[in-house]
Amino acid sequence: MEGDERIRFSQVDRDDVDYVVKMLTMDELIAAHELTKEHHWGAAWSSTDALRAEVDPYSPKFLLPALRNAAGDSEVESLRCHLWFLPRQGPRISHATTFDIELARFQALREIPQDKAFAALKLLIAYHSLSATG
Repeated sequence: MEGDERIRFSQVDRDDVDYVVKMLTMDELIAAHELTKEHHWGAAWSSTDALRAEVDPYSPKFLLPALRNAAGDSEVESLRCHLWFLPRQGPRISHATTFDIELARFQALREIPQDKAFAALKLLIAYHSLSATG
């Protein structure tokens, strides 16, 4: 963009090709988190150990993009997503938080079919507590 005119965030619309629910494993979440920390993006856990302590490694984790992040001082595009997961300890009530992920990494994740994604997210949203990242 010209000069200092930068759009810091733009919404991901329902008609956007990236408006899909993705599912990721614990290993994929950790790898994405480490890249997020490397790029100093804001929506992440304080450390990989904090992520491991909070997130149940065996339960499904779902991502739904909300915003496109500006590239900032790097050329890596990223999305700010809603992340739903089950906690490692305590009641088995889903948690939701925001999480930044590299666009290419998000696109490579497993997509959940629309009908199954809607049903899964409806259940998760109905029974979740908001979580601040570690």
